Amino acid sequence: MDHLLSIDTTLKESYEIYQELLYHYDKRDHKAFFATIENLPRTLDEQFKKSICYLIKHKTSIKHSFLYPYSNGKIEGKNNLIKVIKRIAFGFRTFRTLKMRIFIQQDLFTIIK
Repeated sequence: MDHLLSIDTTLKESYEIYQELLYHYDKRDHKAFFATIENLPRTLDEQFKKSICYLIKHKTSIKHSFLYPYSNGKIEGKNNLIKVIKRIAFGFRTFRTLKMRIFIQQDLFTIIK
């Protein structure tokens, strides 16, 4: 990695900014995170700067993700599972049958043999 960074100064500068943002993200320090974004060097690659500055557009949401421990990951996982079951079970005639399949898949309903 050091060899690659020594070849191109623009790459090295972008990498250092990226690592600094990761550090602030890990420490959950939204003030330092956005201070880093607001004080980007002028010599930074324009494409990289544009993608980093895009984060400012979502500043409130990102700040909330730093401050609160909540995530919608589990809900997104359930939605994805339901979509997969819908694709697999394309031939189900009724919603009731599809709902039962989802419950069985999630161990919310058991079939007595």
